[in-house]
Amino acid sequence: PLESPLLLTFTLLCLAVGALAGLSSGYHALGTDRIGNDVLWQALKSIRTALVIGSLTTIAMLPPAIVFGIAAGYFKGKVDDAIQYLYTTITSIPGVLLVAACALMMQVYIDNHADLFDTSAARADLRLFLLCMILGFTGWAGLCRLLRAETLKLRELEYVQAARAFGVSHWRIMTRHLLPNVAHLVLITMVLEFSGLVLYEAVLSYLGIGVDPSMNSFGSMIDGARLEMSRDPMIWWNLMTAFIFMLALVLAANLFADAVRDAFDPRTRRYKPGRMARNGLFGRGAKTALATDAGPTRRGDAP
Repeated sequence: PLESPLLLTFTLLCLAVGALAGLSSGYHALGTDRIGNDVLWQALKSIRTALVIGSLTTIAMLPPAIVFGIAAGYFKGKVDDAIQYLYTTITSIPGVLLVAACALMMQVYIDNHADLFDTSAARADLRLFLLCMILGFTGWAGLCRLLRAETLKLRELEYVQAARAFGVSHWRIMTRHLLPNVAHLVLITMVLEFSGLVLYEAVLSYLGIGVDPSMNSFGSMIDGARLEMSRDPMIWWNLMTAFIFMLALVLAANLFADAVRDAFDPRTRRYKPGRMARNGLFGRGAKTALATDAGPTRRGDAP
């Protein structure tokens, strides 16, 4: 039943992309900003920046979240108390203020050591990389709390208790028995966090503490459109383009996250009979055998 809407959406998307590609060869399909830069080209570069931030931040977020979360749930006791105190302290600080303070410290270091960078592009790349690291090292607490709760449940199961009784090392139990059983939570959480990171970057760049101003991003486009909206005549297509592209990217990430969650979360799975079972292709013999196996047998009946 979903084939027709999907096909219609894909067809409309292909038509829109084809029309933009055809017009962009000789015209500014989505207009220009106040200094003559093509808005469509800026939006495409902003998608690249958003993808880089989402990917690198996810990579930076995974190691502390996985190590601390599994260790807190498995060892409990003082280890659990120390890790809980750490991520509780981090989450008690407002996220925007924490990231802003780290970004400003990074900006002061870059300004004081300008001789270390040969070009402005190298400086912008370093600022983007450090911003991803800051977002990753300040945003791992939510996944860590989730993994801790799941590990507390898994450590009491029979196969973990049997491994401990046989003298298997703690490191081997955590890597071979616990980590594979929480991998679906890691994957689902990371895909869900991607859209939030895209919006977070737009907010930080709009406030002036995100990526370098020379690098294209959705926040920089929105910040530039704020001044253009007050002009007469009003220039509105820059803001509209940033909004539409960011909406499309975040919506695609959310839909993909829902699909990943349905595929990997066992609690959301539903039994779906195969095509042969739905069409009754097993025949009456198979149905009779199933009915015979399911029904009670009397003593003395022939096998």
